Amino acid sequence: WCGSGRKYKKCHLGREQLPLPERVGWLYAKAAQHVLASGWTDLLAEAGFERGRYAGEDPDALVAALGDPLVLDAVLFEGGAFADFVAVRGSLLPDDERLLAEQWLLVQRSVFEIEQARPGHGVTVRDVRTGDLHEVRERSASRQLKPGQLICARVVPDGQGMQFFGGIEPVALHERDELVELLDSEPDPILLVAALSRRFAPPLLVNTEGDPLAICEATVQIGDPAGIEAALDDTYDRADGEQPPRWFEHVITDGLQRIRATLVLDGDTVRVEANSDQRMDRVLATLARLDPAMRVLEDSRRPLRDAREAAEQLPVTGQGALDPDDPELAGFLDEVIRGYETRWLDEPIPALDGHTPRQAADDPTRRGDLIKLLGSFPAGVAAQGGMDADRLRAALGL
Repeated sequence: WCGSGRKYKKCHLGREQLPLPERVGWLYAKAAQHVLASGWTDLLAEAGFERGRYAGEDPDALVAALGDPLVLDAVLFEGGAFADFVAVRGSLLPDDERLLAEQWLLVQRSVFEIEQARPGHGVTVRDVRTGDLHEVRERSASRQLKPGQLICARVVPDGQGMQFFGGIEPVALHERDELVELLDSEPDPILLVAALSRRFAPPLLVNTEGDPLAICEATVQIGDPAGIEAALDDTYDRADGEQPPRWFEHVITDGLQRIRATLVLDGDTVRVEANSDQRMDRVLATLARLDPAMRVLEDSRRPLRDAREAAEQLPVTGQGALDPDDPELAGFLDEVIRGYETRWLDEPIPALDGHTPRQAADDPTRRGDLIKLLGSFPAGVAAQGGMDADRLRAALGL
C-alpha cells in the first residue's frame, strides 16, 4: 500500500489523516484554545462586551456575545492572537496545517458582494476593495444569501478551495464605504466589533430637524409679566383667540411648516413644550434674552426610546385623533409623500457617497448602487403610505 511491505493494520491503522479541507475546523479550534489559555481572555471579554452592548439588561448577553463567531475571530486576527498561536505552537502543527495557518495570516477581512448563490453548495463573491472573485464553499449561508447582498467576512483557503471563517456580517449599502475605510485603517478588534455591532442598536427616533425625540416640558416664572406678552408676540406666532394666550415657534422642513415649540402664558408663568432637548434649550435661551429676570421653575425631559413609546404620546381616540380612513387625510398624506419623493431625487444621499439619485442615475459608476438602494424600498401596494420604488424608478428613467 505504501511500499513498506508491512500490512495495513500494522503500518497505517489508527494513523490515517483526514484531507486538509476537513481539518480546517480543527486548526481553528486549536487557535481558539490558545486564546483561552494564553492570556487573551481580557481582550476577548472586551470584544464580547462591544458585541452585546445593545442587548439591554439581559444577564446572559455577555455569554451569548462571547459565543458569537465575530468576537473570537476579531481577537484572533485583528487582535493578533492567531499570529501568536502560529509563533508559539506552529512547530507542533502538521506541516500542511502550519502552512495553511501562515496563509491565513495574509488574508484580510473585507467587504464582499454576492455575485451568485448556489443554495446548499456555495457562493461566488466579489471583494469590493480589490475586485477579486472567490468561489466559496458554504452550505448553510448559501441558502440565505442573495445576489447583490453585501457582507463583511474573511474568505480563507482550506487547502482545496475557499471558506468563510469568523461569521458573516450583513452590510447595508449606506455603510459600505465607511466600513471599507475602517478596514483599510487596520482597526483593532474592539473598533471592528463595535462597528459591525451597530446594526443591533435600537433605531434612534428623531424629529424633522434630526434631533433625538424627547418629551420636554418646562415652567418659567416671568420677572416682567406685563412686558412679556408683547415680546412673545414679536418673537413667536400667536394662536388666534386662545385664552390663556398661546404661541408657536415654527420651522420649515421638507417644504412644510412644522411646530418647533409651544408656549402658554398663564399669569406670571410661561409653560413650554417641545419634542427635543435642542428645541427646549433654544426656547429657554430666547426667554432669558426677552426677560433676564425669568427663572426656570420646572424642566423635565424624557427621551423617547422607541416607536411604541412615541406612539403612546399621540392621541388615538377622542378630540385630536386622526382618522386613517379619512379620504381628505389620505389625499394629503399622498401629496406629502409624492412631494418628498420629488425632493429626494435631488438630495445628497449617504448611500450614494453624497451624490443625488439623479446624479447617480446619470453616472455609470454609481448607477448600480442606486439600483440596489431602490431595490431596498417597497414598491406598488407594499409602498402604501410611503415612498414607492416604482415611482422613483420611473422618475429616474430606470
